[in-house]
Amino acid sequence: MTGNLTAGRRTRVMIGAGEQQWDGWTPTQQADLDLLDPGTFAAHFGAARADAFLCEHVWEHLSVPQGEAAARLVFAYLTPGGRLRVAVPDSHHPDPAYQALVAVGGPGPAHDHQVVYTLETFVPVFTQAGFDVRPLEWWDAAGQFHQQAWRVEDGPVYRSRALDHRNAAWRAGTGGPGFTSLILDCVRPDA
Repeated sequence: MTGNLTAGRRTRVMIGAGEQQWDGWTPTQQADLDLLDPGTFAAHFGAARADAFLCEHVWEHLSVPQGEAAARLVFAYLTPGGRLRVAVPDSHHPDPAYQALVAVGGPGPAHDHQVVYTLETFVPVFTQAGFDVRPLEWWDAAGQFHQQAWRVEDGPVYRSRALDHRNAAWRAGTGGPGFTSLILDCVRPDA
């Protein structure tokens, strides 16, 4: 085990953190933990396993088969009962400007998006790997927003209804949604 991962404390790791930092979470970049390179996980963890992974807006940069392989890789490096909280752009978000921003081949950081998921297409990426999946935030095909109660302390997702500054008016009941994500909790079942 390398980096800030130490025996005897909860190991909570952000995959593809970019510039995001959260207290209690070890941020990593693609060079540290590459979802397409099991060797980076082996080098980083050795025989150790993480208690939790957090991955915000990374899976959409992988093809569906790559995403499925990445889910199996993360599953292998989680302790039983451990959680992957994962967020991606939501293909059912009703705002056309949002859809243009996150579209496959879209502008800016979306230029290399491989897929834009719906709840119905994202959940199987993780169930095929063995995870128990609980949706936390998502839009349905009718443009209705759904949210289950979730604790930010268990894995903060900035681009969520709860945290993103673009949703302040929505949270206050004075405006519509800004930027949200399709968010899942994926739990490795106990052995």
